[in-house]
Amino acid sequence: MKQAIVIGILLIAVFILAGSVVVLSGDKSSLKDMVGKKDQKIQALKGKVDELSTVTGLQVTGEEIQFVEQTFHVYLNYDNESYVTRFDELSNLVKVDVLNKLKGASSLAPPAVDMKNELESVHVYMNPSAPHTFLVYTTTNYFLDGALVNHGSQLYEVSVLKNNEQFLIGDIKVIGNMTEVDGV
Repeated sequence: MKQAIVIGILLIAVFILAGSVVVLSGDKSSLKDMVGKKDQKIQALKGKVDELSTVTGLQVTGEEIQFVEQTFHVYLNYDNESYVTRFDELSNLVKVDVLNKLKGASSLAPPAVDMKNELESVHVYMNPSAPHTFLVYTTTNYFLDGALVNHGSQLYEVSVLKNNEQFLIGDIKVIGNMTEVDGV
């Protein structure tokens, strides 16, 4: 009698264990299916991120934007002493043909009167249709003999290249030059 009870209990335990194995193997296959579907979704989302990055210019780094800002600070902050020497510093920040274009737009000697150009603000906007191309909006103050004679804004289109892990301005175009007019 004791043997029959023990055998019965063992049979019940075996049936319970067998049922648990069947249920667990079913859960395992459904989990594999779910993981496979999630992997497909992840791959689809990665493709979408790559597509959006290309379209919106998200591949641009903060370092690149800071480089553009720094370059404009060097270019547009000058006085009689730094009028010509700023181009020496710019030579490390822009391509040679861009440097020649900037020099060509300026006099080769500083003005005879006491002058100062001060960059008040610079705003850099990414161009989503052309990676590494920016619109740069600057506001400057121009002083002659200590008196403010021009408070104006300029709009530039700038392209940035990376050469040996160093950024360079590859092209620069003045798109607009706006000067405030009193009384308007």
